[in-house]
Amino acid sequence: KYIDPSYIIRSAEANANDSVFCNLLAQNAVHAAMAGRTGFVVGYWNSQFTTLPIEVAVDTRKRISTEGELWSNVLETTGQPKQIKNTTPTKVVSQKDLK
Repeated sequence: KYIDPSYIIRSAEANANDSVFCNLLAQNAVHAAMAGRTGFVVGYWNSQFTTLPIEVAVDTRKRISTEGELWSNVLETTGQPKQIKNTTPTKVVSQKDLK
């Protein structure tokens, strides 16, 4: 089964750096909204805060191989077990289903 790692990657408590980063994301979101921008998400890319249309942000899904070095590093860093059982059925929803 495929388990979306975005739900389980972070297993540590938030720290001061997380708070500052979230505050900066929020400030940039408010700034863009006050400038009249709608239908976007705020992100951080190449050391800069950016706005991205929601359609582009959800257009494709990134997948991580559970057999690869990256996932192994995630498990080691977060202290998660190598086997995670997903007991709830999941339904993949595409953009077409949302329209």
